Amino acid sequence: MDLVDIRAGDLFAQGFPALAHGVTCVGVMDHGFRVRWPAMYDRYRARCRAGMLRLGGLMSWKAPDGLIVYNLVVAQRAGTPPDLTALRSALAAALDDAERREIRSIGLPQFGDWDVVGPVVREVAAGSSVRIVVMRS
Repeated sequence: MDLVDIRAGDLFAQGFPALAHGVTCVGVMDHGFRVRWPAMYDRYRARCRAGMLRLGGLMSWKAPDGLIVYNLVVAQRAGTPPDLTALRSALAAALDDAERREIRSIGLPQFGDWDVVGPVVREVAAGSSVRIVVMRS
């Protein structure tokens, strides 16, 4: 069974119990996430500066409203394509955490070259019971 859906729309307006997105090792993340949750961004940047986030790593964060955000460390620096090995590792860790929390779906923005990234997302999702909903903007 395919646990990856692709839809159009605003990722933040869907009411997902959890979101995931790609970040770098050097403190760069999507503007939408950074602006919505500045406390998360500050924690993430501090961890990057301390060398605590490495390629393939994960930083989860719980928003005041209970939403879980998975920061998937998939690129060494901004402007580089996602490292597929890092994506496998970080996404698998996020899905494992979501299963432990009994989260049934995670929203994910479409990123990178989806012809390359998409098959990796599907491969990792196949080993989980958590549905990934990829949102195209």
